[in-house]
This record gives sequence, structure tokens and C-alpha cells, in this order.
Amino acid sequence: MLKASDLYVKAVVLLVLVSSIVVSALVVIYTAYQYRLNFNHQQQLVQQWDELQVEWGQLLLEQGALAANSRVENLATKNWQCRYPQE
Repeated sequence: MLKASDLYVKAVVLLVLVSSIVVSALVVIYTAYQYRLNFNHQQQLVQQWDELQVEWGQLLLEQGALAANSRVENLATKNWQCRYPQE
């Protein structure tokens, strides 16, 4: 026959095991939630990176067009009456 102290020890062990399982399950849920948040944030950053890359490419094209030698020469002669030096 089981004594009251034996039942008490078994109840405490059972309570500790059940508590451990519940805490472990809550940690798994929290970790999955954090993973989803971080994944969504990473996807937003990747999208922002892609948009910035497109904008950078457009700016490089615009810079190339604005700095073309023929354009600079035309602006210099029209706006500032620059001419090649006489030899």
C-alpha cells in the first residue's frame, strides 16, 4: 500500500513534468512567432533592397546621360558661350 508521502512525491514529480511540457510548448510557440516576424521583416528588407537597386540603376543611367561629352559641350556653348581656344 502506498503511503501519503509516496503519493505526494509522485504528485510533485508529475506536476514538474507537466509544467515542463507546458513551458516547453510555450517556448516553441514563441520561437515560431519570432521566426515569422523576423522572416517577414527580412522579406520587406529584400524588397526594399530590390527597389533601391532599381533606383540606383536608373540614377546611373541618368548620370551617364547628363554627363555625356556632347551634352556638356552643347550646354557650354549655348549657356556660357564657351568656345575652343584659338591656336
